[in-house]
Amino acid sequence: MKKAIIFLIFPALIFIHACHGGGGTEASLTEEAEAGPSGEIMLTKKQFDSAGMKVGAPVPRMFSEEVSANGMVGSTLYGRAKINTLIPGRVMDLNFSMGDQVEKGEVLFTLQSHEIIMLQQDYAEVVQQLKLLKSDYERLKSLSEEKIVAQKDFLKIESEYNTMLVRAEGLKARLIMINMNPASVEKGIILPVLSVISPINGVVTMQDLVLGQFVEPQLTVMEVVDTRKLQLNIMVFESDLAGLAPGQTVKFHTPGQENQVFEATLSHIGKSVDLQTKTVKCIAGVKAEDRGAFVNNLFVETSIVTCQREALAIPESALIREPDRDFVWVMLAETENQITFRKIPVQTGVTRGGYTEILEEGLSEILLEGAYNLSSGD
Repeated sequence: MKKAIIFLIFPALIFIHACHGGGGTEASLTEEAEAGPSGEIMLTKKQFDSAGMKVGAPVPRMFSEEVSANGMVGSTLYGRAKINTLIPGRVMDLNFSMGDQVEKGEVLFTLQSHEIIMLQQDYAEVVQQLKLLKSDYERLKSLSEEKIVAQKDFLKIESEYNTMLVRAEGLKARLIMINMNPASVEKGIILPVLSVISPINGVVTMQDLVLGQFVEPQLTVMEVVDTRKLQLNIMVFESDLAGLAPGQTVKFHTPGQENQVFEATLSHIGKSVDLQTKTVKCIAGVKAEDRGAFVNNLFVETSIVTCQREALAIPESALIREPDRDFVWVMLAETENQITFRKIPVQTGVTRGGYTEILEEGLSEILLEGAYNLSSGD
């Protein structure tokens, strides 16, 4: 009988000591709770409410299987232009610098050189010579048809005319390639400078020019990228390719910005493995409304959603994680003033977005909020 009296009084003594002893230090919830049989704990309704606890059943959640890979935001084939010149020259004017927005056809910079003047002069002279040869050619052609002139004389002038015609067309093509108007040159208008224009709309992402600089042909001196045509280049390990298919959703974010996730759509799956990285390049299309948030060659972390399924889940914070398995607190009984919980093992699946899949069937009355308060003193 005495042992029974001591058992009933002991929890109350602990509670009084915790509230009033030890210099007034507040006790933890597990110190205030009453211990029952192994794996069970009893709380008063007041303790339950003050700790903000909540009991409920697992809820349906969508879970996805994902393939993680590194990626990079880059331009499409038609969204990037490397600017160079086909003729040497010295930089006279610079109209744009790095970061500036340009429109297709706008003059990026101008060049001045002897070669530019000589090309126009050569074309103008060839055009004049071609006019004379054409006149002689047509005259001799008419005489040849009437058998008045020797055939060899006609063939000679025909050869000279065709040679000059080819040369004129070649010089004309070179003028068009450097964005100069052959018709103006034919009228004797010789321009001392060459205007280098942008072939696309976009932003200047590279500029390696200063005034007075001499530019060699074929040397890339500027780059323009159309941010409206950015795509996601993903490097997927060859072992992860089996579950990939065009049309799948790709979630991606920049390092350190996990809370700001963007979505893209997988469009192309590469067919060649990079021997150094053991990865395959895949391409995903970025949503048009999101492209303005990125810059070319931006590194990102991606997750390709290969499949989705619905399963019952509880908040990850409701689980008590131990080295060998996971546990939850389940409400066993409830009276007017007291609630009893039992700690039971559960089988869990994947965890996504703060929720963990529960593989056990028929579970209810799980402590969904406040489980940490009990497990901390368990």
